[in-house]
Amino acid sequence: MRRMVTLGLASLALAACGSDSEPEEAASAGGGGAAVEIVLTDFALEPASLSVDPGSYTLTVVNDGESVHALKVDGPGGEFETDELQPGDTAELEVDLSEPGEYELTCPVGDHRERGMEGTLTVGGGGGGGTTTDETTTEDDGDYRY
Repeated sequence: MRRMVTLGLASLALAACGSDSEPEEAASAGGGGAAVEIVLTDFALEPASLSVDPGSYTLTVVNDGESVHALKVDGPGGEFETDELQPGDTAELEVDLSEPGEYELTCPVGDHRERGMEGTLTVGGGGGGGTTTDETTTEDDGDYRY
């Protein structure tokens, strides 16, 4: 019994070390498209915000809720969407995120977005290379001139 309590406390301590209020950063998309997992629950996206480098990605979308869900990605590079996923189902969504900017992540089923199933995916959001930051800044500056 004492051993189980000790293991449980150690697990909690490790989990606390990894939590952050900052957006989760996914691996850089090298040559073949990096994999990123997004979990859909009743009624949230996990992670709710993340940052990636420009490139092609395979989003592994897992419905861990008890309702039917889907994932829609909408932003500067286009719109991508899974089919509806039954509870426990998983889908892979190929997305081209080569265009820097902010993409919306939502569940397009019924009123799920209004109930909290939304998030953001930032592409080229800084910290990486100067070129990406410059492109984003130039692009943003261009938007404000119009």
